[in-house]
Amino acid sequence: MARIRILVVALLALAAPWGAAGAATLGDAKVGFTAERILTFDGKTFVGRMWNMPGKQRHEQDLNAWKPVFILHADTAFADVVVPQLHTVVQLPFPPELAVLTSGGLLRKPLGKETVNGIATTKYAIDETVSSGHALGTLWLSSDGIPMKLDGRFVAKNGHVTKIGWELKHVEIGPQPASLFEPPADYSKLPPEAVASLLGLKVKIKPSGH
Repeated sequence: MARIRILVVALLALAAPWGAAGAATLGDAKVGFTAERILTFDGKTFVGRMWNMPGKQRHEQDLNAWKPVFILHADTAFADVVVPQLHTVVQLPFPPELAVLTSGGLLRKPLGKETVNGIATTKYAIDETVSSGHALGTLWLSSDGIPMKLDGRFVAKNGHVTKIGWELKHVEIGPQPASLFEPPADYSKLPPEAVASLLGLKVKIKPSGH
């Protein structure tokens, strides 16, 4: 269960800008694409698959017995977490402390052009302060808004340091099926508190739909 809890937090961190209802800096690529996604969070590594269309994302992760699917929409502050083994869907909130990724000044320090896994990008230095802490690191972003790579850390006001990074490989640009971005209609919906308890998360939220 510990790995599932870490994955939930890590993927919500990666998708945090989607909770900004259109104010995203990351996660708002202008094109459809699919890619292998390598996510690292406080020393743990998760390799999975992602799909993107403007305003929508899907992440799949194989964790042995558990195969959670994360479906994200830019117009909501929640992620739909699909748990096929339980035939359930639950909505979890984006961590508010990761609002730094939606900062309008995040891309104000370009460092030059670099190619990452076959995709041309601009490399940016991240040095941003928000009310909950300070973010430092490096971001590689394509001209279409594909966040090809990130290497960063967030220092909370209490001094806690969270290290997070990701890299996209085998990127295939093109339209993606609309059905990928909707949870199964016949799945039960659990209240957020139920799955949060199952995964060891502490959340205080009110259920909300798209």
